[in-house]
Amino acid sequence: MQICVARMLQESGIFFCLLALMGIGFLQGLYALDAADGQTREAYEVVNVLVQALLQAPDYETFKPSPAGLVLYYLWNVTTVVVLLNVLISLFSSAYDDVVQDAAGEYLAYFADKAVGMIRAPDEFLYPAPLNLVEIVLIAPWEFVLSSKAYAKLNKYVMSVLFFIPLAIIAVYEAELDPAKNKWMKNWLSQADEGLEDMPEFQDPEVDGEDAAAGLRISKVPFKELISVFPDVTHSSENIIVKELTDLKNEIRELKRLLADRA
Repeated sequence: MQICVARMLQESGIFFCLLALMGIGFLQGLYALDAADGQTREAYEVVNVLVQALLQAPDYETFKPSPAGLVLYYLWNVTTVVVLLNVLISLFSSAYDDVVQDAAGEYLAYFADKAVGMIRAPDEFLYPAPLNLVEIVLIAPWEFVLSSKAYAKLNKYVMSVLFFIPLAIIAVYEAELDPAKNKWMKNWLSQADEGLEDMPEFQDPEVDGEDAAAGLRISKVPFKELISVFPDVTHSSENIIVKELTDLKNEIRELKRLLADRA
């Protein structure tokens, strides 16, 4: 969207240039015709009438005493409404078509321009957002006052204060709290019954208390029998089909062997 709008704004410059040239020409002609009768209006009055016509509110009574001026005013209305507006529409349409046809190239060029514009020199002090607001408000104004050495020293002090807390938190996490490096942290965060789901007492738990006295059970079907009817999600459908075909071939081979033995 930004690329389309930027391209359309560029194309609209052509429209405003044409409008300015035509406006100057018609202003000169209407002002000259108005001055021909010896009574000259102010130039801003003629400009006001032209702008009103451009905004679809023409004032034809102003040039009614002069037939030539009225014809010229009609011509201004036709030119701006019919010609220039259609030129503007065609410019916008062509700009949009150009952007859509080469959308990938336009985006990459726009992105590259933004990336190059935001690249900072390696010797500058980098404040990541939102700390760059501190640089803009408190640090950047001193660049024009202090020397290069003093400005660099100021940046070092400010960056040391701003980055101390987040860097300290990161250091503590990586040294003491990272579960990948500290097994005690991993064990502390893990559940107590993790890894015990394969034990029989977890697969077929027994009830106790009044429920056990009443003969109630959590499930009448054993766990292994229950999961045997579940779909196999560890293999793809193609692997399952191949496995079933292999089992079927083995059964047919066994059946042929039994028939051959009986014969």
